[in-house]
Amino acid sequence: MYGLDRACVFVDVKTDILYVRERIKIMFPHSFSESLTNYLNNYKIDKRNINYIKLEEKKLKRITTIKIDFSYPRFFSEDNIYPLSDELKKTTVEDNLVKLINKLIDYEITINDIKYEYFEFTTQEFVGNFYKFHNIISYFFKALTRKYNDLDKVQYYNFDKNQNKFYTTGFTFQPTSGWKIRLYSKGHENNKKNLKKVKGYIQSTISQALGKIMIEEIEKSVEVLKEKFVDFRCQDLDSLVRDNLEWIFDYKIIDDIVTSSSNKCYRQIVFYRSKIKNILIHSQQRASPQRDFFSNIERLEQFLVNIILFNCKIKCDTKNHLAFFCKK
Repeated sequence: MYGLDRACVFVDVKTDILYVRERIKIMFPHSFSESLTNYLNNYKIDKRNINYIKLEEKKLKRITTIKIDFSYPRFFSEDNIYPLSDELKKTTVEDNLVKLINKLIDYEITINDIKYEYFEFTTQEFVGNFYKFHNIISYFFKALTRKYNDLDKVQYYNFDKNQNKFYTTGFTFQPTSGWKIRLYSKGHENNKKNLKKVKGYIQSTISQALGKIMIEEIEKSVEVLKEKFVDFRCQDLDSLVRDNLEWIFDYKIIDDIVTSSSNKCYRQIVFYRSKIKNILIHSQQRASPQRDFFSNIERLEQFLVNIILFNCKIKCDTKNHLAFFCKK
């Protein structure tokens, strides 16, 4: 399920900033104003679907920039649990923004004058225990950091006092101006129609890029593990596994590497595989943040197909090794 959530639009107008300030005070008398400077204001509105209105005066150009941070779904409901997934409703929200701006200035603009600073295209998937996706989230964050010079990034964790452990709740990452990725646990699983135009844009541009860099990050971890486990000695296996937990995406991958690279007899290889499995089980029981080293191949496929909207099948075993079958 997918749709639009939060967004911010801006427009440069010729109306004096003092006039716009007065109009905001009249229209939103209970708004909270942060006067950052004489030429920069930030108004906390929190009315219906409008979050903030920001004003910036550019004296040299004699213009005022108006930015409106808003929610698409809250125009029609009291919350944003479900993203907006209807093209006609999207147009209604945007038309209302134009009407609002025209009430703040001393002439009229059209929708063509407004530009997006950013918008949040949301995909949702019911995944059960979110902490089990720690490896997927961690690898995705590393892949983005490796690929882009980030403008802003934050990782989020919470603490379970009963388990006495931290657990992953998501992250935000902004690779370029106007594009911010926010991945987090929200806990709902139903939606209505598809926002086909936006979904098509996401699939044809962003989805392909995100899917490819995620696969590249997984493949990089495989190469690192292959190098680390070359000609390993049995007595070193325990420390090797524990020292490289951050590179072990899934048990199936390390199982395949050890099985394929070892020149020992079948019985010895079975012993290695069993030992690695036990080490990973014990490691994830003690790990903080909480994580899971098993079934991540299946979770990765679910993540790529249903969250990133990247059509890909994944196989991994000791016969076929790790393989990605992706469609454009």
